[in-house]
Amino acid sequence: MKTMLRTLCISVLIFAGVAAQAQIQYLEQKPAHIEKTADSLTKIYSTKLGMTPKQDLLFKTNVADYLLMREQVAKAYTGNRKLDELYKASLEESGAMSEVLTEYQFELYEKIKPSIQPVAVVEKD
Repeated sequence: MKTMLRTLCISVLIFAGVAAQAQIQYLEQKPAHIEKTADSLTKIYSTKLGMTPKQDLLFKTNVADYLLMREQVAKAYTGNRKLDELYKASLEESGAMSEVLTEYQFELYEKIKPSIQPVAVVEKD
């Protein structure tokens, strides 16, 4: 009986530790310029979409992640491949935002995003 109780207590403690660890989100420190841009973009969108403080935080985290991804794509690719990869990153970002925003907010976000965050700017000669 003592052994069974001891095993049960150890199992509960291990499970509780694993559950607590799962709730701690891993936060990667982003470069300062990414954080600054993410703050700026979040403020713009928050004003236009009427986001709650919780949405602001989640939105900023997503924006920072995708800004970092865009930066990596811009360094790794050129030409049409770069545009394709930037477009894919933009679609992924929109998908992530659909989890943060209400349906109405997301529809508005999709409408205003191209003017706030264009996929790429093509310079004419």
